[in-house]
Amino acid sequence: MRGMFMSVKFSVRLAAAAAVVTLAGAACSGESTSNATKGGGSELAAPGGTVTYRMAGAPDSLDPFKTVTGTPTPIIYATYDTLVQYNPKTKAYIGVVAKSWEVTPTSIKFQLRSDVRCRDGSAFTPTDIAASLKAYTDPKTGSPYATRWLGKAPLTFTADDAGSTLTITAAEPFGALLAGLKMVPLVCPAGLKDRAKLASGAEGSGPYELADSKPGLSYTLKLRDDYTWGPSGMTSGAPGVPETIVLKVINSDATAANELLAGTIDVSGLGGVDAQRVQSNKSIAKTVVATQGQWSVVGNVAAGHVTADPEVRHALFQAIDRRALLLAYLGATAADVELGTSVLPPNMPGYDASTKELVPQFSPDAAKATLSAAGWTESGGHWTKDGKVLQVRVIGAGWGNANEYLASQLKNIGVDVKLSVTDDNGWLADLSSGNYDITIFPIDGSVEAPTALMSFYVGALPPAGTNFIRNGDAELSALADKAAASVGAEADKLWATVQTKLLRNYDLLPWQVPVTSIYTSPKVTLQINGLPITLAIRRTKG
Repeated sequence: MRGMFMSVKFSVRLAAAAAVVTLAGAACSGESTSNATKGGGSELAAPGGTVTYRMAGAPDSLDPFKTVTGTPTPIIYATYDTLVQYNPKTKAYIGVVAKSWEVTPTSIKFQLRSDVRCRDGSAFTPTDIAASLKAYTDPKTGSPYATRWLGKAPLTFTADDAGSTLTITAAEPFGALLAGLKMVPLVCPAGLKDRAKLASGAEGSGPYELADSKPGLSYTLKLRDDYTWGPSGMTSGAPGVPETIVLKVINSDATAANELLAGTIDVSGLGGVDAQRVQSNKSIAKTVVATQGQWSVVGNVAAGHVTADPEVRHALFQAIDRRALLLAYLGATAADVELGTSVLPPNMPGYDASTKELVPQFSPDAAKATLSAAGWTESGGHWTKDGKVLQVRVIGAGWGNANEYLASQLKNIGVDVKLSVTDDNGWLADLSSGNYDITIFPIDGSVEAPTALMSFYVGALPPAGTNFIRNGDAELSALADKAAASVGAEADKLWATVQTKLLRNYDLLPWQVPVTSIYTSPKVTLQINGLPITLAIRRTKG
């Protein structure tokens, strides 16, 4: 079997700030949430009414098979169902169109609901759902994320309308198949028959219909009166479910904050100074949503780099105060963010809490001791070994003052630092070519499969793969392949071993689990529980 990580290509989000992740991204991932910290009535209103939701940009396309950006996902996941969703709080999948499922490394058999109806009122049968998934995975369709979510191996779909079952079989083991399926919207036969209409319309079985579209300005969703099969209480007659959701395109955080304070919008993601400004208003509620990603500080482990020595990486990581680095990046909003405790974030299957003990702790004295033990000599404020000065190239892009602070912490222990801060494209070019020693590595995730995140640390090197730290450990790569091909407890056990090996070799320093801060007006609250953000909106009596 070819390696799972031989040619997988995943994107690194190059966001300017973790707290400015758009609501589109949050809607795409159905992440966990904390309770609102202040404001927002808790008593739900009767079903009905209107909520205005801020979209941070105009959709590139409303076609769920074609969209590349995250901006249309609040519309897509409101108008289309998926087979399952995922509740990171419980680390459990919840059924949407599917009632139950049996998973093996090469197949999933779904027992489907028999009461699901498309927007036009027609029954949405297993044969219809199979046709939708076939169209999504067909290379002629050109779905940009098909292989990311569902793997590269061919899939077969076997539908049984009489028994209400659908079996998906992969030609090769792919343990992340169920995780990927939660990302795939299911298109009804009317949409498959006339694909052109999907670019500006919606033909799904979701709880909302797209009632009006003013491209680049606003989009209006209307609640169906017959949606009874939604998860986590998302049905047409449920308390607080709005009848109308108006999605208003507002590119500027400053403008969105002004409108939220003025009461002309009800839901918005915000970050930085605009978030701080809104937080001062006690009537506005904040919900913090964790992503399925994790930012780390990484070293280039390729031969020829001073960071190829794991003890040098160990010392550099000991010199970094992760909480102070977070403050340099996010300022006051850093209080919402948890520090990383392993390679995977806590809300992802395969996370191993015991590896927290392997994360290097901040201690400049310990960092110096590690360098001394590795044969480096400190003299005149610098470290030398075999006639060479300990010099590292740190690269970065944006991220507040984090790059400069990172460089200053390394300089504090006597490391000669060459700092290069460019734009996103310049940083990615240096990262891809290996022209760096140390960098902040931002991974924001929208699928809870370890396979996606681990592909940055093991497997094929660029350009064939995304192993940007240039880890050439073939044994570790094979172990990750085995984990990616496994499911359940066996997969968790293997991923725990992969994390342990990465941390013991000081291949990365877990830094932070990125979050989205969502602000809501007094008349709105969020009940996520594994739901996409659009479907989590509830009107209150506040």
